[in-house]
Amino acid sequence: MKKRFGLWAWTSCILLVCLLASLYYNFKGLPYKKAQDQSYSAMINQSFGNGLKNALTETDLVIESLRDRASDASVMQRLGILSANLKTVETAFISMDPAFAAQGSSTYLMYNVMTDYYNFVQQDVAEEINNHTLDKDEGRNKIIRAMEMMREDLTELHRQFPEDEVIMWRPARMEAEWRETVRNIVLRKDQLDLYERLKIKYGFDANDNAS
Repeated sequence: MKKRFGLWAWTSCILLVCLLASLYYNFKGLPYKKAQDQSYSAMINQSFGNGLKNALTETDLVIESLRDRASDASVMQRLGILSANLKTVETAFISMDPAFAAQGSSTYLMYNVMTDYYNFVQQDVAEEINNHTLDKDEGRNKIIRAMEMMREDLTELHRQFPEDEVIMWRPARMEAEWRETVRNIVLRKDQLDLYERLKIKYGFDANDNAS
C-alpha cells in the first residue's frame, strides 16, 4: 500500500511540475516570444520594407534636385535626408544581428554595405559638391550618374528582398542571398571607386562562387 502511495505521490509531483512549467511558459514565455517576434518584424520593416523604400524615394529627390539645377545647399540638404534613411536601414540590420547570431548567422555584410552607401553619400558625393563640382555641367552630370547607379543598387536590393517574403526566411538564407546579390552588383560595375572598394573590402572575385 505504501509502495503504491509513493508511486502515486511521485507521479503527482511530476504532473504538478509539468503543469507549473506549462503555466509559466504561457504566462511568461509566450508573451516574451511574441514581443520578440514583433520586434523582429519591426526590424524587417525598418530595413527591407520602409527603410529601403524611403532610401529609394530620397535618392530620386536628390537626382531631381540635381537635374533642376538646385543650389549646392539644397542638394546637400537632400543628401542629408538620404543619409539619414540609409543610417536607419543600417541600424535596423545591426539590431537584427543578435537574432541572426542565435542561429549561427550574421548581418555583418548587410549593415556594412549600408554603411558603405552612407559613407559614399556623406563623403564622396558631398566632397564633390563642396569642391563646386556642380558649377559645371560635366561635374553635375557626373554626380547625377553616380546617384543613378546607387539607385539601381538600392532598387535591386529592394526587389530581391521583398518584406513579406523575407520575414519567412531563415537568417542563413537571408545572409547568403544578400551576399550573392551584393557580389553580383559589385562585379558588374566599375564606374565608381565605390565598387572597387567594396570588391576589395569583401573579397569579391569573379572567379569565386558566392558563398
